[in-house]
Amino acid sequence: MIDHTSLGVRDYDRAVSFYIAALAPLGYKLQRLKPDEAAFGTLQDWGFFLYPAAPDKSIIGERNHVAFRAPSREAVAAFNRIATEQGGKQVRPVGLRPDIGPEYFGTVLTDPDGHTLEAVFWDRG
Repeated sequence: MIDHTSLGVRDYDRAVSFYIAALAPLGYKLQRLKPDEAAFGTLQDWGFFLYPAAPDKSIIGERNHVAFRAPSREAVAAFNRIATEQGGKQVRPVGLRPDIGPEYFGTVLTDPDGHTLEAVFWDRG
């Protein structure tokens, strides 16, 4: 199992604000903020981090994305709405994707830095 993941970002303050808002419906909260690290998750599980990246370094990888587990379909929709209001760009609209699986309900977007993000709820009844 993956313990945590991180992204490098160009505009650190903008990215922190974006993720505070977008991840709230998924239950992620900002747990620690330092000049060189922002940690998100629950009190017990810090699973997502942001780091400021040097302007001359690549921060986007082909076919890379981060998928966040959502607690409900409503949380997926709220994530999408808030993230796009905060400057994210929708890639795949909110909804069922039977091509992925009959239980999949999700959305895909990019953050202001171009990182691909997914929120998914596995509707297993």
